[in-house]
Parts: sequence; C-alpha cells; structure tokens
Amino acid sequence: MKQNYFQKKVKILLAFTLLISAVVCAQSKKTITGTVFSEDNIPMPGATILEKNTNNGTYTDFNGEFILDISTQSTYLVVSFVGYQTQEVVVSDTPLAIYLKPDLNTLNEVVVIGYGTQRKSDIVGSVTSVAVDEATAIPTTNVSEMLRGRAAGVQVNLGDARPGGDSNILIRGKVSLLGNDPLIIVDGVPYDNINNVSPEDIASIEVLKDASSQAIYGARAANGVILITTKRGKEGKMAINYHGYTTIQRVTKNFDLYTATEFADLRREAHRDRITGEYLDDSTIFNDFELESIATGRYADWEDLLLENAELISHSLSVSGGTSSTKVYSSINYFNQDGIVPTSGFERGTFKINVDQKISDKLSLQTNINYQLSQQDLESNSLNYISISPLAKPFDDEGNLIKEPLGSGNTTINPLWNNRESINEVKTNLTDINIKGTYDFTPSFSYTLNTFLRNRNTQQGIYRSSLHSDGDEGVDGRAILQSKFFKEFLIENIFTYDVPLNETHKLDFTGVNAVSERRTTETVTEKIGFPNDNLGYNGTATEILSNERDVNRRRLVSFLGRLRYGLADKYLLTLTARADGSSVFAEDNKWGFFPAAAFAWKIHEENFLKDSETIDQMKLRVSYGATGNEGINSKESLGVADDLPYVFGGVTSGGFLASSRLPNPDLKWETTYTFNLGLDFGLFNNLFTGSVEYYKANTVDFLLDRIVPGITGYSVTRFNVGEVENKGFEATLNTNIINKEDFNWSVGLTFSTNDNKVVELTGELDEDGNPLELTYLDDDNQTHYLAVGQPINNIYQRKFDGIWQEGDDIANSAQPTALPGDVRVVDVNGDGELTIDDNVYISEDPDWYGTITTTLKFRNFELLADFYIVEGPKKLNPFLANGEPLKGAINGIKIPYYTPENPSTQYPRPRQETAENLYAFAVRDASYSRLRTLTLGYNIPQSFINKVGMESAKIYGTATNLFTITDYRSYSPENNASAYPDAKGLTFGVKLGF
Repeated sequence: MKQNYFQKKVKILLAFTLLISAVVCAQSKKTITGTVFSEDNIPMPGATILEKNTNNGTYTDFNGEFILDISTQSTYLVVSFVGYQTQEVVVSDTPLAIYLKPDLNTLNEVVVIGYGTQRKSDIVGSVTSVAVDEATAIPTTNVSEMLRGRAAGVQVNLGDARPGGDSNILIRGKVSLLGNDPLIIVDGVPYDNINNVSPEDIASIEVLKDASSQAIYGARAANGVILITTKRGKEGKMAINYHGYTTIQRVTKNFDLYTATEFADLRREAHRDRITGEYLDDSTIFNDFELESIATGRYADWEDLLLENAELISHSLSVSGGTSSTKVYSSINYFNQDGIVPTSGFERGTFKINVDQKISDKLSLQTNINYQLSQQDLESNSLNYISISPLAKPFDDEGNLIKEPLGSGNTTINPLWNNRESINEVKTNLTDINIKGTYDFTPSFSYTLNTFLRNRNTQQGIYRSSLHSDGDEGVDGRAILQSKFFKEFLIENIFTYDVPLNETHKLDFTGVNAVSERRTTETVTEKIGFPNDNLGYNGTATEILSNERDVNRRRLVSFLGRLRYGLADKYLLTLTARADGSSVFAEDNKWGFFPAAAFAWKIHEENFLKDSETIDQMKLRVSYGATGNEGINSKESLGVADDLPYVFGGVTSGGFLASSRLPNPDLKWETTYTFNLGLDFGLFNNLFTGSVEYYKANTVDFLLDRIVPGITGYSVTRFNVGEVENKGFEATLNTNIINKEDFNWSVGLTFSTNDNKVVELTGELDEDGNPLELTYLDDDNQTHYLAVGQPINNIYQRKFDGIWQEGDDIANSAQPTALPGDVRVVDVNGDGELTIDDNVYISEDPDWYGTITTTLKFRNFELLADFYIVEGPKKLNPFLANGEPLKGAINGIKIPYYTPENPSTQYPRPRQETAENLYAFAVRDASYSRLRTLTLGYNIPQSFINKVGMESAKIYGTATNLFTITDYRSYSPENNASAYPDAKGLTFGVKLGF
C-alpha cells in the first residue's frame, strides 16, 4: 500500500482542521442567547425558557436556539421540556449551552426521524435507536457489521470479508428481487453506500422499520431506512479527541482439509474394490509425481502457504467547539488493513467538517463536507486452493516458486505464482458537499433549503503479467482498465409549521418538494501485448481487445407531506403521504403514491395506570402504509439496441441489433403495504424497558424477469406479477440489573423472526392444475424456483435421509442400484421412483435470530460482551456437493466418510464414480452462535489526567469473533469456503480527550 500518498494528505487536512477550529473558537459574542440540547447533543426545538419567578419566556426554535430579554436583576433561567428534568441555569453574558437530562421515569429521549427529530415517547411508528458506543466497538470500516444484532428485525449477512468489503443489510425480510438494501440517510441526505461514513464520526443511528416511519421517503424506502447523524460542534471551548487502535487478525474456520497422508488414504479408499474390499496397488492410482511425493514426504499445506496473520491500524483525530453563532466539528481518519490473503488490503483516508453558522436571528446555515481517498488491493486468484492436491511441490530446491506444482502437464497453476504475477487495484476518490440553509419566518414556521452533491470517481486497474496463467502463451500480459464516475445531486425545499394551539392540542406539519438525479458513466478497456511488465496496466499495449462504455441516468421528483397531532399527550396521530415520479418507468406509469397512517396511545397516562407501581411506561402503536420500489435498470421500459458491427464490401461498418431484453412499456411501481402493531413498555421503575412488535408486509406488482419464446427475437422481459408476504415478530428487552455508584450491570436482548413466502404469481396453472412455478437467478447466478406458498430464498432439492447401511432393503427402495455407503434420499410421493416430483423446498432463511449483550462497569473498568445467535438457516455447501473429492481426485473439506470398518450414517463412502444425490447431502444446517465482541476497558482516573491537562483517557482491548459454535463447515457459517475467509481479531486501543 502506498502510505506516503495518504500521509501527506492527512497532514494537510490536519493542519486545515486545527486552523478552522482555532478561528471559530476565537469568536465570541456577549448576548443572552443559548441552545438547548438533549444528552445526545441533538438540538431540542420547543423547549420552554422562562425568566425565574416571572411569566417572561420564550421557546427554542427548530435548531434548539433561543434569545430572551430579561431583567438585569434576574440571575436564573428555568428550562423545561416534557419528559426531561427541569433545570435552573445561571444567567451569563456568554451564550449558554444547556443539556437536559431525560426524566428517569420516562422513555422520552429525542431521536432522529425522517425530516426532523421527535421525543421517543411521541413516536408512533417502528423506530429503533442503535447504541453507537457498543456498535463502534468493532474495529472495521464496514458500518453494516456494526449494526449486526443492534436492532430487532435488522439482519446483517456477511457479504465480502476481504479488507474494504461490505455486508448485506436486510430489514424485515426479502421484499423484492430487485435488491433489498435499505435506504441510507446521513445528516438528511441519501448515501448509496453506508461504508462511506467513517465510524468515528457517527453520533446516532436510527432504523425505520414500518411504513409510517418510512413513507416520508417513499420510493426508496420499501427495504427500510437507516438514519445516521454525524457529530457536530458544541458551544464552548475547543475539544480535541484522539482514538487509535491496532488489530491482529487470523483466520477462523470450522473445518479441516485433508492432509497429504489423509488425501492419499482417501484416494485409496475411493479405488477400493467394493465387493472384495481389497485395496489397489498405489502404482495404479497415483502418477509418478504423486508417488515421489508420498515416498519423500514432500507435501504442500496450501492453506498455511496462502493465509497469514494480518495487521490493521486506525487513527482518528477530531476537533470541535464554537460559540453561540458558529460551531464546528472536524475530523481526519486514517485506516489501513492488510489481508489474511497475500496481496489483498485496504487503505482509506477521510476528512470531514461540519459547520453550523447562525447568520442572524432568523437565518442559519449548515455545511457538511466529507472527502475520502481509498485504495483496495485484491488478490489475483479465485480462492480455489482448497481443492488443490497436497501431493504437490510449490517450490523448487532453491526456494523459487514453481508454476505447475502438481508436475508438468498438469493444468493446475500454483496460486502463489499467479498472486505474485498480478496487480488488482481499486482507487476511489469521493467528495460529498451538503449545504443546508434554514430561515425562521416565525418561531413556529420555517423554510429549509437542503442541497447535496456527491462525486465519486473509481479507477480499477488489473494487470496479469506475461508469466501469469492468463497473460502468458503469446498474450504478453493482459490488462483490464475500468473507470466509473458516479454523480448525484439532491435539492429539497422543506417547510415546517408548528401550529400554536395549547397544552392539550399539539399539531405540526412538514411539507417537502425534492428533485434528485443519479448518473453513472463507466468505461472498460481490455488490452494485451505489452513489451514488458515494468509499467503494469499503465504500459502501452499492441492490441485493444475491447473498449466498452455505458451511461445510466435516473431521476426522481417527489412531493410529500406529514401531519402530526397529539391530544393531551396521550393520543398521537401521524398521517404521511408521498408522491414520487421516476424516470425509469414508462410514460403512463412514472408516478407512485405512498400514503401511511399511524396511531399511538400512551396507556400509562390514563388515570387507571397513573398510580401504578409496576408500569412506568406503556404505549400501544399501530400503523399501516405503503412504500415503493423503482430499482429496475434505467432503460428497461425502453427499447434499446446493442452494438453489432458488420462487414460490407470489405469495410467494417457500425451496426445495431435489438437487445435480447424485450421492453415492457407497461412496467409500474412495485409497492409494499405494511401493517405494524407494537407495544413499548417500562416496568418496575424502568428496571425493564423494551418493546414487542408484530408486522405483516405484502409486496404487490412484483417486478420479475420472465423468459419469452425465442421466436420473438428476444430472450427475457421484465414484468409486474404476483405478491410476496413477509410477517414476523420482534422483541427487545433491556434491564439494569444492578445500578450503583461503583457498580453497574445491564443486559440487553433482541429476538426476531421473519416468515417469507410467495402468495401469488402469474395465476397460470400447470398441466396438473397447480400454480405455475417460475425461476430466477440470484446475485451469485444460482437458479432459484419461485412457487406459491414457498419462500423466495429456497433450495429446491431432494431431501437427504442419511446413508444406506448393510442390511437395508435397498432392492425394494426407490434407489435399487445404490450400495451401502451411498446417499439415501426420501421418495416423497412414494411411487418407488426418484423424479423431480420428489424435490422439496428448503428455506435458506433462519427461523429466528437474536443477540444477548451484557455490560459490566466497576469503578473505572468496563466490560462488554456481545453474543449473536442465528437458528435454522440452511445452506448448500458446494464442496460437499462436488463428487471429485470423494473420488480422491481433488482435495476438499475433510469429512468422517463411510468405510466398511467404520460405517457412517451421515457421510457417504468414497467411490471412483461420481456419487449420486450429493446435492441433497450438501444441504446443511448453518445455525451458529458467536461471541462476536468482548471488550475490556479502563478509564484513567480523573485525578490523574487533570494533572496533565487532559479531559479523559481510556485504554481497552477487544476480541472479535472470539469463538463460533456451528456445524457448518466453512470459514464462516454465512459464506462458503470458496469466499474470502472470515477472521477473528485482537485489538488494543486508546481514546484521549483534551
């Protein structure tokens, strides 16, 4: 990794950050003003400010700010907000920063919602706040992984474990085949990648899960919404914070490969005579190269050669401070991770600055700038070392790599060789600029102009040298250059009106008009024939194999409104409506309308519960509404042509041919209708707090690809069809078991289920009168069947029923040619034959998943443990489905296979021929329990750090993925062993505050 480049950038940005912060903090005004915040540093609009012992007062505006003229003899202000402790504040000539603490008898902290904030007690939809301190305990740039287990109903699956990789977030099940990624909103603007947020800059995270809370985002909210608020400057002196850590990672796994001697025994067993039980002579089943390896003990442990321990380092420095008129938060972050696979790694530098400027009593300006540089290095080969024979010679006698480690003539290439002879770099330059201006016409009516621009330039360069297996044999090197430019802009006009009524009736309205555009330009060039390998992909080639360019643009126009009404602080109603017009649909179907309604009842405010000694909080919530999905390709409702040059008269001319995709001018919005019922509670002086929820979401007008007859000249078309249902139950429970001055013990639990099934397809019937099944390809190009009554994520396969044993009645079974040691499957329809009618649908989704989190605090020590549990998912393990390892032809995942001397009831017998029904055998339970995070921290005593001019200091150690309990044989139960291996890590870090 090229660290000098990043280090120069970091030094420049650091100097810039310190300069700006110093200038800001030098400003001052002597005026009686102030800002009211929650404990989480969120401004609190509507707080009451009173001159003590008078009726003279005011309310904070939408930024939590106030101005109040008081008598010169007055010395105190009284600050109050429903659900928070009232405070008396000493008057000062300097601006006041007032932080209100929640009333311990309420659940009324302020949380971020779409286009605003709201007290938690007033939330009517399903909104979950994530404990940021616990989430950021994991040392990674993958923010998705930080959300794992932090909110009920939010399922995170490992996507790419390599450095710089990401994970998949699924909120309340799979509602579409067009992608199920949630909408990410950061400081009020959309991000297309959650990992573009630096973990160190995150102040709060909220997850919107039901239609009432999501509907205000309309078109892009069908898969849920994640709201991230970054840190902002506070009024007061300049604060400097540093966080640095280093991590050592090593591979974690739940399987072994066959060693060389075990591999040789496996092949001998596969070639063993199944009638007499005699073994063949080694000379008949091993070649000369392999016999030499066996005789000399010359073996290769490919896993040991290709995987190594890796180091990760991170440094983060932030500066914040300000006055009543100007507040600044700025940070720089540097992250560098080496991969456990050589030549892989990730390096990123980030600069962020958030500025809040009060220009006048009515006008304020907010500016957020995010700048990132990153480079991801990818390994050359597919991770196929598992299958390479250990009877190999990867190095010659002088220690040099050998290209053909299984002997000359064998096509297997040494993966170490190809790794050495290749470069694969992805460089990204990202700039985000968000400027937001707010004008308060009156204390209750304001207008905000929100603008956002994102530019991301990604350059990928791949070079395979003249010695690489893909660059030799006359090619003289091969290069692939990919340039991708992404540009997004957003303009929003936001009107907010807090209708002045009285203490009994509360009413506010939010109206928004938004226009956005996303444009992607991509160029891919492939070339061969390099005079030398010195310049890699930057060199001059003699032949251009291809040069392709693609441009995509999608636009969205939106109008939305939200009305919130509260009666006597008991009965709450929210009505939301949004209309979206998308450029990707045909002329008559561009607009979608997405309404929602929600009601909440604070039962604990009723007279029959007010004096309860058991129930402190109890709120019933119910909501119903719609959200939309426009995730199709921007050209699918149009007829497009593919480039097809032709030769005429000896001259090549440009030509075009209709695309293989049949355009559908009738494409329309895919819409999800969601019902949600929830209960929030606090019991026994809030010793126990939490919520339980039930939801049911039905997606109609499902957007699906369908094969069309070849006679049409097309192969596939997209159309709206059918309905998919997701329903489930969620529960969250938090308790402070011990809460004393020197000792605190808290436990948090989450539990989630989701039942996904296809309710309706085309309505067509097969020859037996059953609903017609459809097929589709998933993201890994695996074929899946869609059938009414079955989940979207399924395996359509025969049902494994163990292994045939000696003495079983094989002859009269549906597998009369089977032998003891072969895979046995269920004859589902009992007709004595195995056909496709005996296949069954097996769900890949978990039955349930949840977390157990516990935190212990004793004096200056803190201990956090996080257990993550997934129960019931099924996966098809391709290494078990492959018949070649059971032949001893290639290596594979070690299993206790069947032998006559040690018959197994679960694992088949090796054989020379490809075993039957291995796919049924390969469907395995992927349940697991994992100690995901274990952190021990120590806060340096205040009496010591004050002597050295510090505000805070903490040292800690964190273990991640410390152990995993699972029967699934892979590096991770979420991925198969062909994917980049998951890792466990040990981290040591320090946090300093000045």
